[in-house]
Amino acid sequence: MVEPGAVRHTLIAACAVLGLLAAAPAAAAQTPPGFFGISPQGSTTPADFELMAEAGIRSVRMPLFWSRVEPVSPYVREPDWSGFDHDVELAARYGMEVLPTVGASPEWVAPEFRLEPTRGWQLRAWSSFLRQAVRRYGPAGTLWSSDPDLPYMPIRRWEIWNEPNIVTFGRADPRSFATLVRTSGRIVHAGGGEAILGGLFGRPLQIPPNVGSGRFLNELYRVRRVKPFFDGVALHPYVSDADAMRAQIRNLRRVMRVHNDAATPLYVTELGWGSASYESRWERGPWGQAEELAEAFSMLAGHRRSWRIGGAWWFSWTDAFGSCQFCDSAGLLNEQREAKPAWYEFTAWTGGDPGIVPRATLLE
Repeated sequence: MVEPGAVRHTLIAACAVLGLLAAAPAAAAQTPPGFFGISPQGSTTPADFELMAEAGIRSVRMPLFWSRVEPVSPYVREPDWSGFDHDVELAARYGMEVLPTVGASPEWVAPEFRLEPTRGWQLRAWSSFLRQAVRRYGPAGTLWSSDPDLPYMPIRRWEIWNEPNIVTFGRADPRSFATLVRTSGRIVHAGGGEAILGGLFGRPLQIPPNVGSGRFLNELYRVRRVKPFFDGVALHPYVSDADAMRAQIRNLRRVMRVHNDAATPLYVTELGWGSASYESRWERGPWGQAEELAEAFSMLAGHRRSWRIGGAWWFSWTDAFGSCQFCDSAGLLNEQREAKPAWYEFTAWTGGDPGIVPRATLLE
């Protein structure tokens, strides 16, 4: 026997999905193609890329881990680019640009992956790695010239490191990060690309040792001759409620104006909420996840020009258990590639086909 409440909830959900399908063309028309992309966690398969393409995704943010390409010194063993080659080639074949976030020091460079190389031979090793990456995947990249049948989708934007203002992923030291930015910017610019400051975590807990995004960016600007070497600023505005993103974005924009850098774009390279039921402040339940996505995307689209937003990437594609608590339920799809309510909101903005995957059975 089916409970009346369950039937009523199913009917409400179905009506909501139909409403989203009807609104999809209007939502998608508010932003240029590729404005809303995806930042997957974990591995992605060819089937995933096919689904992404049918979902209207034109930009995918992917980690390029130094530690995976060069787990040991390149003087001992040749770098292994095969894993990232595979992802870039798949993305290209499905018409997607890749935004790499480049980082993660190997053990032979630093005792912890989070520590950025900042001096001497460590910085020279990073320079060699990044230069090879730009020469391989950039506009004049060997990956494209070596396979004439591969669609030409060069990497033009490079996100340098990830969340450098928190000690989980960086030194939380603007001065040492500035050294990395200068070195990286020179290499990326020489290869015809743009360097983006690795996504700053908006309002981290435990300050210190972490540093707030506004303060970190302000102190970075104060380092002599750093601005010529980056072309964009990235933000990860993780908040419990989408409306709270507004203050974080405005704060970074204020800092950029103070330093005469108002024309530089801001990229929201990660944002998201989980569909679990309030296990942490970033988990809102399945319907709450969809509501936060809708509010956040509407805000970013509405202020795209006034805030100079260059793009936004949802974290993440599928749930991935065994990662962070929030990450377990951050996907648009569950691990079985079934759609949550957030999927329908997302495809309304990308103009994709939401019917390509089955709808998940939700346990309230």
